[in-house]
Amino acid sequence: MKIFIFCITIHLLFTGLLFFLRYSRILRCEYISVFIALFVPVWGPLMLLGKELSDRHNMRPAEVIELERPTAEEEKKSIRVEENAKDIIPLSEALVINDETTRRDMMMDILYNINKSIVVDQDDMNRKVVPLEEALVVNDTATRRELIIDVLYKNPGDYVSQLYEAKSGGDTEIVHYAATALAEIRKDFDKKFQSIHHRMQEDPENERLEAEYEKLLEDYISCGLLEGEALKKQLRIYSDLLEKDIEKGRTAGRWTLLNKKAVTDQKLGDAAALDRDIRLMEEQWPDRERVYLYRMQSAILKKDSGKIRQIIDTMKEKHIHLSPELKSLVGFWEAGFGE
Repeated sequence: MKIFIFCITIHLLFTGLLFFLRYSRILRCEYISVFIALFVPVWGPLMLLGKELSDRHNMRPAEVIELERPTAEEEKKSIRVEENAKDIIPLSEALVINDETTRRDMMMDILYNINKSIVVDQDDMNRKVVPLEEALVVNDTATRRELIIDVLYKNPGDYVSQLYEAKSGGDTEIVHYAATALAEIRKDFDKKFQSIHHRMQEDPENERLEAEYEKLLEDYISCGLLEGEALKKQLRIYSDLLEKDIEKGRTAGRWTLLNKKAVTDQKLGDAAALDRDIRLMEEQWPDRERVYLYRMQSAILKKDSGKIRQIIDTMKEKHIHLSPELKSLVGFWEAGFGE
C-alpha cells in the first residue's frame, strides 16, 4: 500500500512539473495533453515527453528569403513598359485598320476568349427595334415568316391583333401560320373555360373559383379574339359578374370594380347601366377625373350635346385635372362647339 501511495505521489509531482513547464512555455504542447497525462500514470507523461521531443526534432527554422532590389536599369525598363501602355488603341479603331489578317485574328480572339465581352449600346439597340405590327408589313417575305414562327414559339396570346393583321396578308404561308396560332389560342381558352366550369359545378360556393373565372373572362375579352355579337355576349356576362361583386358591398377594391364595370358598360353601349355606375362612384368620389370621363361618355352614348357642354363647363369651374384621354375628348368636343 505504501509503495502504491509513493508511486502516485511521484506521478502527481512529475505531472505538476509538466504543468509548470507548460505554464513557463518550455513545453509547447496543449494543456489538454498534460491533463490526459495526469490520468494515465507512468505512460502518460512518458508519451507526452516523447511527443515533445519528436516535435522539436522535426521543427526546422524558417529560411530567410531576401528580395533583391531592382537595379536602376531594371527600373527604367519598368517605366518604359508603363509608358508603352499609352500606345494601346481602342478596339473600334483597331478593327478599321487595313490589315485583314490582323482584323480576323482580333475578332477570333474576342469570340473565343470567355473573359471578354462585347457591350452593345442599349440606346443604339432601342433605336433599331421596331414594333411587331410594323415588322410584319415589311416587303421581305422571309422576315415576316421568321417573325411569325418566333411568335408561335413564344406567347402567341400576346400578339393576337398582329396575328389578325398577318392573317389578312397575301402570303399563303404567313396566313397559314397566323391562322394556326389563332386557332391554338382559342383552343387554349376553351380548355381553360371547360376546366373551370367543371370545378365550379363541383364546388359552386367557392369564391376563389368565381374570381378565377372572372379573371379568365377578362383576359378572353381583352385578348382581341372576339368580335361582333360574340364579344357583346361575353361583355354582358362579364358586366353581370362585376355587378354581383359590387352588390356584395366590399370596400376594398371597390373603385377598381366600378371602373371595370363602367368600361364594360361603355363598350356594350349601355348608357343606363353606365349611369348607375357613375352614381355609385359619385357616392364616394364625386370629383375624381374618371367620373367626369364616364359622364362625358354617357352623354355621348345618349347623343346629348347640351349635357356634354354642361360637363365641360363644370370641369372648368372646378378646375378638374384633365388626363390626356379626357383632355383629348374635351378638345374634340370644344372644337365641334366652335370654342
